[in-house]
Amino acid sequence: MSSIIRRPSLGPHVRGLKAKALPRDKAIALAYANTPEEYLNILRTTRYSITLDKLTRETLPDLRKQIIEVYMNDVREIYLGSPSDGREVIKQHLKRFEYDNIEYIVTAIRAGKNPEDYILLEPLEFTGRRYVVTSLLGAKSVDEVGERLRALRHPAADAFALMQKYGYDKSTIFIDRQWIIDYLDFLRKIKDKSLERLIETLAAYFDISLAVRAHLWGLSPEEVSELSLGAPTSSVKAVLDAVVRGEIARALEAISALSPWGSVISSLVSEEPTFERLSIALDNAYPAIMWRMASTCIIECSEFALG
Repeated sequence: MSSIIRRPSLGPHVRGLKAKALPRDKAIALAYANTPEEYLNILRTTRYSITLDKLTRETLPDLRKQIIEVYMNDVREIYLGSPSDGREVIKQHLKRFEYDNIEYIVTAIRAGKNPEDYILLEPLEFTGRRYVVTSLLGAKSVDEVGERLRALRHPAADAFALMQKYGYDKSTIFIDRQWIIDYLDFLRKIKDKSLERLIETLAAYFDISLAVRAHLWGLSPEEVSELSLGAPTSSVKAVLDAVVRGEIARALEAISALSPWGSVISSLVSEEPTFERLSIALDNAYPAIMWRMASTCIIECSEFALG
């Protein structure tokens, strides 16, 4: 049964947030801003009340903090208007920041920097999971971070075993992998029909992204299979098989058949089809894919959906 049928109050909340989202033309303008000053000037014309005079490496943390404050205000608004099970979904989604902070700590340690200068705790204070990140501060090595997570029985600990096997330079993709496994496991336990498309899309996107990266790393088909999130659908398996064989044309053909986002990826790579460009396109197109997915879910699963 759809979430909206059982929870009719969610429809107006979701559409209200979508209406407040950054307009497409502004997002494109920000992506193609030529200078930090131009970026800030464009951002000031949006709902983000940025108070910075200049955008530099030193002021970047302040920019991030101000944007997160706006985001968290939106989160609180929909959280307060949601039933208890809806609130659990929101808190699970915010767990993304938990994994992001783990990435920041690993990156800082590898660069010889102070992790406390990079972490972002406000979303974790909202979810009551601030302790996870603060317990990692003071770790002297990446392996020690993994050991502390293992002691907490945190799912992200599995990413560190993969780093030890395949290289610490791949830490970001392995931590992202654990985040999506954690998130999808949570969504599947809900057993809600309106989540099926989201689960399928996220699993397909990350499986393909991992396979393309693994191909570029020179991993074997068995190692690519080890990194998979689970049993892929037949359409996704067609993509993975083509990637393993190194057949970029077949891979793009199979990707273009994935609805509603495959055509976005294939169109970005079709002029110069290489696995390197495909990997970049998958990274860069993630916001567009999720936007298209959100629009589809609102149309198909809202209280106004046919059937």
